[in-house]
Amino acid sequence: MPNHSSASQHPRHALECALSPRLPDAATRAALADFYRTNAGYACQQSGHDRLYFRRLTSVIDAVISGARPRILEVGSGSAGALRAFLTSRPGATAIALEVSSASLKRAGEAGGAALYPVAGSALEIPIRNESVDAVMAFEVIEHLPDVAKAFDEMLRVLRRPGHIIIGLPNHASLWTPIEDRLRGRSRRAFGVERGRGAWRWWRRNAGLAWHKRLSRRAEFLYRQPVLEGVEGGDADAVYYAAPLDLLRFFRSRRADLVMTSTQMRFGRLGRLLPVELQGSTVMAWRVTDATARG
Repeated sequence: MPNHSSASQHPRHALECALSPRLPDAATRAALADFYRTNAGYACQQSGHDRLYFRRLTSVIDAVISGARPRILEVGSGSAGALRAFLTSRPGATAIALEVSSASLKRAGEAGGAALYPVAGSALEIPIRNESVDAVMAFEVIEHLPDVAKAFDEMLRVLRRPGHIIIGLPNHASLWTPIEDRLRGRSRRAFGVERGRGAWRWWRRNAGLAWHKRLSRRAEFLYRQPVLEGVEGGDADAVYYAAPLDLLRFFRSRRADLVMTSTQMRFGRLGRLLPVELQGSTVMAWRVTDATARG
């Protein structure tokens, strides 16, 4: 696939970064790992999220996870705010918070209680045995991973059958979000949008991308250079150009069934019909039953 933009040596935002199906190189991976492992400011920002921030995720979790004593793993848990909310409503449940940041793990351990187990580790090599949890979730995490397909295969490896995988992600490839930003005059500096200006450039990239992805029959995870300095928040530091259609194609190839999305919960039948390109951030849940769905 050709690049959608020419990458500059020191990009200021995502649209100055080329997109490529090639996995990020070793230097980029090392920079990302160091950023998330040691950046105290980033860890503090993640710990500041309240229950309202996780409401889309927790509503989908409550809708799909049953049983009196489920065991759930969250990949990239931060300080485990979502898991703590889940455990409050499920007194028989246990949870594992997987995180690379020692500061976030410390906060998770201090606030989590006896049912929450903080574990240091990477989403690309989950330090948990095969088929040992009833559900795996990742919220606003996969866009920061340098090999999304490998992370998903790791999630499938540790998941019992039947079980659920629940992913919350932004939609960097959205056709709606740039329009909304332009109409509302919003700023999204990670994508070069300042008070609505620059939104059409973002929309044009996504329009070409949507056409390409719809013509393809397989998942094609596209990566870019992360911006780790100069622009804070809004996924400037993301490396995967998040597109929900990639996830639909990937999990279909692994024989997993999409059972719920936050868009469906909000809009009902209309939410089931609305193309993902016209949606914004979303949470998607798959049920995995086939033992061969391991990749």
